[in-house]
Amino acid sequence: MKYIVKIQDRKYTFDYSENDKKISNQNNEPLDYDWVELGNGCFSLILNGNSYICHVSEQNGGYQIMVDGEVVSATIEDEQSLTLNKFVKAHAKEPSEQVIKAPIPGLVTRIFVQAGDKLKKDASLLALEAMKMENLIKAPCECTVEKIFVKSGQTVQQNQPLIQLKKSG
Repeated sequence: MKYIVKIQDRKYTFDYSENDKKISNQNNEPLDYDWVELGNGCFSLILNGNSYICHVSEQNGGYQIMVDGEVVSATIEDEQSLTLNKFVKAHAKEPSEQVIKAPIPGLVTRIFVQAGDKLKKDASLLALEAMKMENLIKAPCECTVEKIFVKSGQTVQQNQPLIQLKKSG
């Protein structure tokens, strides 16, 4: 089955076969991989000989993935759901508010924004320290900060609401 993976603003198309446990990229080149769940949203990924520890959490209909201290947003759709979603989006209004949740448990070390701030896409919202690494949580779109649910120095759990945003436009 063909899947479309969108990470930030880049799209990738993969063929995946459950029987073979193989994936190939958009150029039909096979990708060597192994994917093991370690528990609690943590996965070990080996992709083309490179090893990664990934923390994955569901976020607003997609996923937040933290790899090597960087947090990225991703969506995964198969061809059928992509076609259906295009139809639905053409006939439905997208929600204007979005709550950013903690991708992993950690300590909020800095908050860069205040309620009412108007932000550009990828503007830093806050810093979250986890496993001795500081992770920047960024705005997924052009937006306004509606509400901040946490304070600097506060410990948060995975999926705990951090900041509520209102999309611009």
